Amino acid sequence: MLIRASIGTLIAAGELDAKTLVRPGVAYLLQYSDGGCSGGCLFCAQSSRSVASKEFLSRVVWPAMSLEDIAPKIARVFRRACVQSIIKPNFVEELHEVVKTLSQYGLKVSLSTSPMPDEDLKLFKREGVDYLGIGLDAATPSVATKVNKPYPYSVYLDFIDRAISVFGRGKVVVHLIIGIGETLMDALETIKQVYSMGGRVSLFAFTPVKGTPAESWSRPSLRYYRMVQVINYMISNGLPVEELVDLNRVCVYVDKLSGLGEISKALLTSGCPECNRPYYTESPREEPYNFPAADLLPIGQELLRKLSCDVS
Repeated sequence: MLIRASIGTLIAAGELDAKTLVRPGVAYLLQYSDGGCSGGCLFCAQSSRSVASKEFLSRVVWPAMSLEDIAPKIARVFRRACVQSIIKPNFVEELHEVVKTLSQYGLKVSLSTSPMPDEDLKLFKREGVDYLGIGLDAATPSVATKVNKPYPYSVYLDFIDRAISVFGRGKVVVHLIIGIGETLMDALETIKQVYSMGGRVSLFAFTPVKGTPAESWSRPSLRYYRMVQVINYMISNGLPVEELVDLNRVCVYVDKLSGLGEISKALLTSGCPECNRPYYTESPREEPYNFPAADLLPIGQELLRKLSCDVS
């Protein structure tokens, strides 16, 4: 069976003779199809609406490999594999075979997938999936329509709720793309909703990819994205975010944050355990939207100074 693996995963597994600046925290795998995904998301290289090479997802290259060949190699260097699905005929049945193969080698499995029946969710859990990722992507129904998500927004929300009932609170990670038309309030309300349901939020910065219908769209500013990261961190830690940030001015009331010395952790890649997605949305020559390692983080005070409401 063919499957795609991120180039960083292949380097870490010894399949490619090259070096990475930051080692991937998990083995990243992508379901294979010559034609990519039948979904039509405007931002995605795998989309049926895209003429980009199907070796790409975001800005990362994903060569095709034999699953049977690569599984034992990644199991020697990783503890977890993240399997990302595409929509194609019988994709759910194929995913079951992928998960079972990886589990046979002792790998923990995170599965990122589209809506499916509860029976399949329960079967995936028995087969070894312990975290489920869901690509809600859009913070509002109107943004979902704008980017041409393949299912109605209500279907994704229902799937999130059903997945949490199967995998448990904290075990369903909802992907949210920032910079595709939402407002800070939209992002805040959606993040609050996900956590209130029992899920977690993994943030992605919109990345224009050549060959996609969204290739000319602009990336979000770092300040805007940093605000969403801080909001996500505050909500996930039970802090009163409405009292701590000014959404209109895009700033943080630093004087109300005494004792929050770990605020810089808001900038780390958010996702399943050990997920760091090195340079998934930016070049290593740029300041990353999501920092892949704690030792690369700026100190919390530096972050707060940049976002402070007291700084013009």
